[in-house]
Amino acid sequence: MDVRLVLVLCVLTGAPGAVSAESASGKSRRCTVFRQFYNSKGFSMSGVPLAQISGEHLRVCPQGYTCCTNEIEANLSKLSRKEFEDQVKESGHTLQVTLNSQYKKFDDYFQQLMNHSETLLYDSLQSNFGVLYSQNARVFQDLYTDLRHYYRGSKLNLEEALNDFWARLLEKLVRGLNGHYSMGEDYLECVAKQAETLRPFGDTVREFKIKVTRTFVAARSFNQGLVVAGEVVRKVSQVCITLAVSGF
Repeated sequence: MDVRLVLVLCVLTGAPGAVSAESASGKSRRCTVFRQFYNSKGFSMSGVPLAQISGEHLRVCPQGYTCCTNEIEANLSKLSRKEFEDQVKESGHTLQVTLNSQYKKFDDYFQQLMNHSETLLYDSLQSNFGVLYSQNARVFQDLYTDLRHYYRGSKLNLEEALNDFWARLLEKLVRGLNGHYSMGEDYLECVAKQAETLRPFGDTVREFKIKVTRTFVAARSFNQGLVVAGEVVRKVSQVCITLAVSGF
């Protein structure tokens, strides 16, 4: 039961023992105040005593002399439960709107970052390598496709995807820069195995993997956190208060 409503109820109906010395007229006045309160909540005053009665049978109202009855307790309990549920739903809806708004803003921002990054990379490599890049552009396109899938929650192994990107890029460059040589699969496989030792890209591979992994793990976690939080709030807002929780 709503704590505020319980406190108001206790004050209006009288605490145990506090009314034992009151006169009948005092009891009547106290019930008059309570009747007005009860009526203001939308209930009829027909079931409210004119003067205080024994409350030994009650569970929430004072069990001394009181203006409360079993029916009044039940009605106020239902009202309290409804008001509480309405407040939870209203608060939940507001929080959902906020979370959804934050999700959309972040998602739009991160998508723009990826698109801008891909465009800059394309312009830079196209300008510096021309035909060589054009012939191998698919390698970079596939990388961004994998990154977008990972960000969206795919079960893609990010480390394997990045390793595959560098392995494919190395193979394409070896073929493109040595087109006048005949290279079999065994040779290319040997080059791939020796890549860590030869380090054809220097520290670029390690630094790239660290930065990309940190960025996308954080972005994906934050993105999914907003989605999950919104779903949790939605489900909590739909939970009905049981009799056990309300005390009746």
